[in-house]
Amino acid sequence: MLEVVRSVDRSKSLFMFCMASTLFFIFFHCSTVRAQETETSEKAVDVGSSILSEEKNNENNNNAYGFSELWSQGDIVARLTLIVLILMSIGTWTIFFTKFLDQRRIYTHANELKSVVTLSKNSSEIFHSIGSDRFESLRVFTLPIRDSFSIAERLNGKDVETVHEVIHNGVQEGISEMDMEIQKGLTFLATVGSTAPFVGLFGTVWAIYHALIGIGIAGEATLDKVAGPVGEALIMTAIGLAVAVPAVLAYNWLLRRNKSIVRIITNVSNKIVYSVSSS
Repeated sequence: MLEVVRSVDRSKSLFMFCMASTLFFIFFHCSTVRAQETETSEKAVDVGSSILSEEKNNENNNNAYGFSELWSQGDIVARLTLIVLILMSIGTWTIFFTKFLDQRRIYTHANELKSVVTLSKNSSEIFHSIGSDRFESLRVFTLPIRDSFSIAERLNGKDVETVHEVIHNGVQEGISEMDMEIQKGLTFLATVGSTAPFVGLFGTVWAIYHALIGIGIAGEATLDKVAGPVGEALIMTAIGLAVAVPAVLAYNWLLRRNKSIVRIITNVSNKIVYSVSSS
């Protein structure tokens, strides 16, 4: 139980850290843009009125393609879409680091349990081994097995076939519970990997729609009028891909590591069933 609480606390800490880092990046970027605007304006005033006009035009053209302009000029739908993508990215990295740490601990304990079960001489030693606190990360796997051993002890060996069936059922339940435990969080990664590009595409379509309306109202379709709004709209697609690609890579990598853990757990389960059958 203590291990579960620590895992939850670690997940919350990682989530808050990713959220704070993202917000810091946004504020830092906005403050940098504002500082550059101030510095450019001051230089333009020192040079003269003619150069001032030229600098202002260049400044407007340069700032028309930035992330801050996408946020300031976008409506509530565009901003909400951007927030959803940011939350998807934060959730992806939080789950990735959390699952990576959990998998590494479970993998180490599973190998240790495998060695202990292999060296055990009878079912009694196995029962005491799996009940050790050193295998707390494997609690969802060992708890059903311990319950099945307790039921088998109450039978006092009266029915050998029943005892073996109880142990076998407990082992299978432990494998199922462990498999469900290590799969937690992967559904979110798969969902982000499959939906983030479409969320970004929705933001692109919505932004281009409003950009075309603005161009129609202005009555001009020159390159300088079209490039800025359309470029800002395409940023949404780039952000969607930037969110989806890490989610897909993390999902496939974690899934492969989960298969290795399940293989070790299955090997340990077979050794437990064989030891009980032999005793």
